[in-house]
Amino acid sequence: MDSLRPTASATGDGPASDPEIIASAEAEIGAPATAWAAETAADIVRLVDEEFSLAGTPGMMTGTEREGCEACLLTTLIGLHRGTVAADIVAPRGAQENVRLSVRQGVPIASVLRTVWACHTRVQDALLAVIEREVPADRMVAEVRELNAALFSYVNSYVSDLMRGYEDELALWHGRLPAERLRVLTAILDGEEPAEDAERILGLRLSGHHLIALGRPATSGHIPDRDAARQRFGTDAAQSLGATGFLTIEHQGTTLFWWAFNTRPAPSVMSALRAVPRPDWIQLAAGRPGSGLSGLRESHFEAQQAALVARLSPRQKFWDYEDAGMLALLVADPEGAARFVQVQLAGLLGPDQKLTDIRDTLRHFLMAGSSRLAAAQALHLATNTVAYRVKRAAELLGRPINENQVVTLVALQLAHTFPQLMDALALPK
Repeated sequence: MDSLRPTASATGDGPASDPEIIASAEAEIGAPATAWAAETAADIVRLVDEEFSLAGTPGMMTGTEREGCEACLLTTLIGLHRGTVAADIVAPRGAQENVRLSVRQGVPIASVLRTVWACHTRVQDALLAVIEREVPADRMVAEVRELNAALFSYVNSYVSDLMRGYEDELALWHGRLPAERLRVLTAILDGEEPAEDAERILGLRLSGHHLIALGRPATSGHIPDRDAARQRFGTDAAQSLGATGFLTIEHQGTTLFWWAFNTRPAPSVMSALRAVPRPDWIQLAAGRPGSGLSGLRESHFEAQQAALVARLSPRQKFWDYEDAGMLALLVADPEGAARFVQVQLAGLLGPDQKLTDIRDTLRHFLMAGSSRLAAAQALHLATNTVAYRVKRAAELLGRPINENQVVTLVALQLAHTFPQLMDALALPK
């Protein structure tokens, strides 16, 4: 065990397991052996994935196989260190969660077991290489026999546990689980403390970081393979975002996409989510990532705010809270927002293309801090054209452009995002 150390040139992303598991392993087998296990598991999963890809064999499909392999390797090393018998070895949480995710993503049990045995073979090779390097020749045969016997009995215990877990999850997944998950999540979002079995029912850890997005169909027509398309998008997004867990919950025509992370997502996570390919019929509204229960609730609230804007502005298929937060406040009272737009932009309203061009030019001009050059670059226009349209806007508004600029910009932004607010209202004279 003392010979297990990571390579000096290791530049990986660190352990895939949560900090609690890593701390427990370090206390039992030491930090160097724990780091070796994390590095070795990452290498094994990469090599097995390459082998499966070259052979055209389905294997790595959930995106969480590295955590499962790392957790099993750490459990194996701890068992070897303690001399634990196979009957007392239990498949670790990371591997069990990978199996639960496999069920939710429709991965057959044969593919799960194929991955387990392929990773086991690589683990065996890695440990035998250490024995070959460190153990004297006169002890080599005995050490190899003892290691092989222990590893074989351990992997049999893992396989038995994982198969039972797969069957249990399959029964739940096709039975009452969706309703149970909705119940648990609704209670958490309402401010209740989660019950002891909440994480087991949800299949996600509540103590990490969370990103919530709400998806709804942008069409009322028939959508073939709707469930499969949503699940595929959520899975692709989980891999692109580096999420360690993913869940969808359906409620009243809306799909809640929930991605969980062991560590805080990068600031670019929203750009990455926006870039994930998704069906044209999915309109997505996303909150910002948050930490713990409070972060989960905040991300959901922000996704709801973005969804409010998305429903009123169906032409845009992706909204995040950074773009939608202020608009959600402004349009919370649609009639009041319409009155505000029509009062502030009187003279600039109407479907005529010339008026539309003037409004858009003025909006860019004010967003650019009254810079004709910046507005011209954004709109690909000549600066003289921007100047003319801004001057014309002032004439139609009947007031100087530098008067109440913020109010004018807010009204223009509302009119641009929600064109229906420009429709005539019976305003008092």
